[in-house]
Amino acid sequence: YLFIRERMRPYVRQLMKAASEEGAPVMRPLFYDFPEDKKAWEVEDVYMFGPDMLVAPVMEAGATSRSVYLPCGCWKDVDTGAVYEGMQRVTVDAPLERMPVFEKVEA
Repeated sequence: YLFIRERMRPYVRQLMKAASEEGAPVMRPLFYDFPEDKKAWEVEDVYMFGPDMLVAPVMEAGATSRSVYLPCGCWKDVDTGAVYEGMQRVTVDAPLERMPVFEKVEA
């Protein structure tokens, strides 16, 4: 996790700067970054960490997978490297030791 933290340091620094200068929230609902996506307005169990990271916490005790709605764009599972097209719901593994996180990538 130390390596993940260090790799993300420039991104987090950028988010904190935008938060202090522009008031942009660091953690935000999907509709903040995807206001045109009607489904993003309905999602309550996923959040964006800045404009490029989608975080999908596991909300059910004992769950080992979960369904995640991905808004428009291409999304890469940061743990497995699998790439998914947005505007769909995908089911991903979510064992106890891993929380699903996706990074927005260029198509």
